[in-house]
Amino acid sequence: MTSDAAAADLAEPQPLFCYRHPDRETWVRCGRCDQPICMGCAMQGPVGMRCKSCGKPKRDPLTMMTPRQLALGSLVAIGAGTIGGFVGIQMGYFLALCLGAFAGGLISESVQRVTGYKRGARIKALVFGGILIGVLIAAGIYVQMYFGAYVGTAEAPPIEFLYTTALTGAAVYVVAAMIGAYSRLR
Repeated sequence: MTSDAAAADLAEPQPLFCYRHPDRETWVRCGRCDQPICMGCAMQGPVGMRCKSCGKPKRDPLTMMTPRQLALGSLVAIGAGTIGGFVGIQMGYFLALCLGAFAGGLISESVQRVTGYKRGARIKALVFGGILIGVLIAAGIYVQMYFGAYVGTAEAPPIEFLYTTALTGAAVYVVAAMIGAYSRLR
């Protein structure tokens, strides 16, 4: 062995620099791609440290839904929203408030069960949209039933009763149902 080769073997290893932060010195490498990473870029992986690109999953299983889960969740949200909205519209304000909070929690729990307990903004949008669409469908059914009672009679239906009962009852129910759903989804 030459003296230069022996000196190179005995020399201390040189520090590495993070591939994302060239000013940071590090001694850690990614367990998958073997690039040097600083502790700010390191993520704990199943068998060691990983860089951000290797450690991040391609598909987040808690928030991504399959088309089947999305379709079933939509059907459950709209169906339960319609049933709850129809009952909530016909009740008084206080009972619609109590029923709405309970029904909103029940709707969100049903949608979560059908979708495999998914989380995130998509589930919230699915539940809140199902409640709104369901109440609109229920209000349409209620209006058809209300005006259907006056078909074939000479008496005109009192429209102000419809506004004061159906619309305000629906509004109270929607607010209460969304609060109940939000309390289950957060």
